[in-house]
Amino acid sequence: MSPLVYSVGSLQIRAFVFWIALGVLLSSLIVLGSAWRRNARLLPYLDVIVAAVAVGALGARLGHVALNWNYFAAHTDEIWSLTAGGLDWHGTLLGTLLAVSLMAILRKLPLSSLFDSFALIVPVMAATIWIACGVANAAYGIEVRSLADFPAWMVTESPDVYGMIAPRLALPIFGVIAAIVIFAIMLLLTAFRRFDGTRLWIAIGLYALCMAFIAFFRADYVPMLFNHRADQVLDLTVVLLSALLFALTRLSQLRSIAQSSQGVPS
Repeated sequence: MSPLVYSVGSLQIRAFVFWIALGVLLSSLIVLGSAWRRNARLLPYLDVIVAAVAVGALGARLGHVALNWNYFAAHTDEIWSLTAGGLDWHGTLLGTLLAVSLMAILRKLPLSSLFDSFALIVPVMAATIWIACGVANAAYGIEVRSLADFPAWMVTESPDVYGMIAPRLALPIFGVIAAIVIFAIMLLLTAFRRFDGTRLWIAIGLYALCMAFIAFFRADYVPMLFNHRADQVLDLTVVLLSALLFALTRLSQLRSIAQSSQGVPS
């Protein structure tokens, strides 16, 4: 159970929940800010945010349960215990993309510009979720011989799932660093209006690639798939799908530009 941030009477907000909620708040401001700069009505975008949060959270939990079904089959009472941690980013990604796409169609919103807004959200949510994992002692790293063998920021003493404290690689730090770098890249691409309509696939692909690398150093249990961690296999699958979606979207854009320059209706 993650530690308390504060307690007011019967209200208790845990650090894990707090950091994820902060990520959702910042992400919401990004979406609304982008809509406001385009002088768009904000209410339809609020609908998108609500749908993305609800379905994304559902997907995150279902993804975690699916990856750890051997445990949850014997502990069915814990399946919906969201505050205890246990969320899968692949499930979040799938649920959020489905919710955003469907809501954008229903509310007649420009999906391309909406996806570009979410390109900034990917690293923001990644950073806050990694911080949440850090305070909840989730996604812990492999053991190292001694803390003295590494720079202080790279290692920490933390427990595993059984509560055994040992010196380990501080993986949340690496996750946050990766998120900051990706955010800087997305910010530059946004500022210079490069790769409009495809930035989301770049952000997702870069983050999935970072996650696949970090997975080599994770010690928390997940089932094996093709002699690799199942989550790492999913990470690499996301990398490939992101590259494919980027290529298809880019080709469609270039084809439209070519047709427009020739005076042919697209």
